[in-house]
Amino acid sequence: MSNNRDSGGGTFLWLVDTIGGHFRNKRIKKYNKQARGVEEYQGINVDVLFPPQTYRDSIIISGGNQDERLYICQELLGNACNANHPVIILHTANTEMENIVARNGFGTVASSRNRTFDAFTSFEFNEILQVVTDTCKSKYDIKPAARYVLQVAYDLLINRGRKPYFSAFASCPYFQLSDHITTRLGSGVITQDVADTLNSLLLTGQTECPKIDSFFNDMKSQIDYMSAPDPAKVNAVSVLSAIKNKQILCIDLISSANVMLVELIVNSLIIAMNRGYDFSLMIDDIAFVNNDMLKNAICQKSNHHTIIVSNDLYALTGGKEDIFASIIAEAAKTVLFAHSSGISCEKWSKYVGEYEKIDVSYNNSSGWSQSSKWGFNTNHGQREALKREPKVKPEQINRLSQNEAFIYDQSTGSLIQTLIT
Repeated sequence: MSNNRDSGGGTFLWLVDTIGGHFRNKRIKKYNKQARGVEEYQGINVDVLFPPQTYRDSIIISGGNQDERLYICQELLGNACNANHPVIILHTANTEMENIVARNGFGTVASSRNRTFDAFTSFEFNEILQVVTDTCKSKYDIKPAARYVLQVAYDLLINRGRKPYFSAFASCPYFQLSDHITTRLGSGVITQDVADTLNSLLLTGQTECPKIDSFFNDMKSQIDYMSAPDPAKVNAVSVLSAIKNKQILCIDLISSANVMLVELIVNSLIIAMNRGYDFSLMIDDIAFVNNDMLKNAICQKSNHHTIIVSNDLYALTGGKEDIFASIIAEAAKTVLFAHSSGISCEKWSKYVGEYEKIDVSYNNSSGWSQSSKWGFNTNHGQREALKREPKVKPEQINRLSQNEAFIYDQSTGSLIQTLIT
């Protein structure tokens, strides 16, 4: 479009052209806003964003500060508690997370301040065997023959009327089991046939005794801070028992470097998955990139749901594109608070996607010219072209204010920007 303002008629045409251009640009602006698809609100209550039926959603909460993230976590845990939906929470020294669970009566906290954990509560024998042989396999290399030693320990416990708690296996004198069998036989607690069977089992698996003893000693040292000294007295809970009883269990790992504990928990979750239990796993800022078992459990498609809470999820993956892609692909909803890392902002911007924008550019020229008479002419031009642009630019994620977030719903494709109130 162009105009010449060297006469009254030219001025009129320029005015018409300007008004027409104004309305056209207004339509372009409206089109671009609709194409971008970001709904902006001054504020939305957290219970509107996460209504009761979202208790089973897989959700990512990344960025912001701890208070911003925990505000959403409290709503999600409340929804799960009201629906009797089990949730296993893993965190490292997040006392505020523990306070939310305890203060609201959502479930049980297992930590050094509340020693209520026993790894084997509600386990059957084959599940105990699976956890022992699959946890830190490369380090202990416990062979299938370990079954027979563990069976002897298990049968002696049951024979004494004791439940097979982890604490009992951890304190079991594996190198003296033969003496215990003899003592039980001599006191008439077991028959000769039972003693012969137990001794036969012990003989078959005795080469694994050193490995089993080493495993339980090491595991006890890593888990002792939250293990119940008397599991029966405190009604101890395990990962599996919490899931079976539809409870919320909050576990303080102290450090993600506690690899044995992490693997024991993951193996317990795998047993729950294999049994077909429906549950959620909430991971609060746990660096899982160097723990293959935890990483695989998060990325595994099953009847469990994952809620990942992190100061910066992309950083938590160690910058591993494949892990990041696998995790975000499973999320029903993603909540993005402000991120300080430019790289993370770029990754999240790319994840949210792009849109076709009508890009308007202008060119102006002016000068003296002579047609029928000398005059000063001004020419205005406008060019329009389609251009792909991020729906959310990296700098927009970086500059989010307190409690402000982008919330992306992958199932509906909706994207909103709002203060969470």
